[in-house]
Amino acid sequence: MPSGIAILAILFLQLFATHSPRVPNTVLKDVAYFNFSDSTPSIPVNVKGYKGTTLTKSMNEIHFTSATDNDYYRTDTSNRYCFLYVETRVDEFLNDYAKRVPLNLSIVIDRSGSMEGDKIKYAREAAIYIIEQLKPEDRVSVIAYDDHITLIQASTTVTDKQLLIKKIKAIYPGGSTNLWGGTEKGYEQIKNNFMPGAVNRVLLLSDGLANEGLTDEKAITYKVQQYKDKEGITFSGFGLGLDYNENLMTGMAESGSGNYYFIESAANLAGIFSKELNGLMNVAAQNTVLNIEIPQGVTVEKLYQLPYTHIGNTVQFNLRDLFSQERKGILLYCRIDDRVNQSLTFTSTLSYQATRHYQLETLVNKNIIYPMPDLDKYEFAFNEKVIQQAILNQANENMEKAIAEADQGRYEIAQTISDKNNKYLQQNNHYVTGSPELKKLKGEILSYNAQLVSTDTMTVSDIKRMQKSTKEASYKIRTKKQ
Repeated sequence: MPSGIAILAILFLQLFATHSPRVPNTVLKDVAYFNFSDSTPSIPVNVKGYKGTTLTKSMNEIHFTSATDNDYYRTDTSNRYCFLYVETRVDEFLNDYAKRVPLNLSIVIDRSGSMEGDKIKYAREAAIYIIEQLKPEDRVSVIAYDDHITLIQASTTVTDKQLLIKKIKAIYPGGSTNLWGGTEKGYEQIKNNFMPGAVNRVLLLSDGLANEGLTDEKAITYKVQQYKDKEGITFSGFGLGLDYNENLMTGMAESGSGNYYFIESAANLAGIFSKELNGLMNVAAQNTVLNIEIPQGVTVEKLYQLPYTHIGNTVQFNLRDLFSQERKGILLYCRIDDRVNQSLTFTSTLSYQATRHYQLETLVNKNIIYPMPDLDKYEFAFNEKVIQQAILNQANENMEKAIAEADQGRYEIAQTISDKNNKYLQQNNHYVTGSPELKKLKGEILSYNAQLVSTDTMTVSDIKRMQKSTKEASYKIRTKKQ
């Protein structure tokens, strides 16, 4: 039996373990960027004015903005939180100052049995369209996969387009779907022929589920992020039809800093590939990294949007390439330790290589929040845009929860979540009316609600279409895609 001293020691250790030190080091919770936790950040109330500070640094077509939801934090309560919103935005940009940034692409085509007919025909036509747009200094490889992986064309410069087109025309559907095997072969082709200063990207087109080789969604998504972070290779996914795994495809696109497209009709494939390719040709910044330094005494409770890593008190986002008219937004929800009573500085640093002159640029914003001098000043110092982004991200997350329930066939639960989400937006309607993004999201939620009511009479195909179109809408709003 332990002695009285030992028992007291154990109790002391337990007490110490459950209480924060007076001014704790920053603790960054290891949360996924798709956060399906039950915690819902509190939206500020008793707002009297929007005099909060927004910082913007610009260099030519690149704009870097950051703001907190208030210039002050409460000192009269133990529940002290703040939002930090950081955004990059690129103006319309055509690189007239130098030759176009070269492309190093790998086109990965699903040739499983389900691609038979128009799907494989249009997939070939889309791949041929890409080949026709490339220049001799670009590189391309072509992979086709079913349960076997075939290197149709090893990475090569685009000097003989007719030979490449002939090889693509010879692709025909076959067996099952080793999605990751085909995708990884594409990565290997780019990695082995990596072009510094180029846009290095895998383009995956699939109509099915990963049912051969590596099939675990998290493992595949992690590998995609590793290829982006360590090898500098990005990813875009094109989901064709109603039977592919859209959760996997969106996860791969977000982890790979690329794009995701839902293509119900194969006839639209070439047009969407055209949009993707035109975007790649107008890259404004490369090797883009965003670092956010969190002040001591602040805990990041929730982080919305992009994949990240953290080192000490710094959260890092490897954004890679920034394209013409592209926006990327990141929202942090932070808890301030109740014993902190000093100014807190969030330092956000955006570094990138500008393609207009191939020089390294760095933009820095320092957002400082202060202890509340009095309640009246606090209530007038809010930032409307940050609050709108907080509502947008939370409502989008709520919609993702409803979609996830519907994926499992639990339509009544999905409808309940969606109804509550609509009420959440109604309660914050004064913010919704002033935000095009929130108005668009509200429209998607209302549309989804109306469809969920009718699931009893919908066909299986109708339900799949509902899910995929709603997920694509959620993805575009979440990632600020046009």
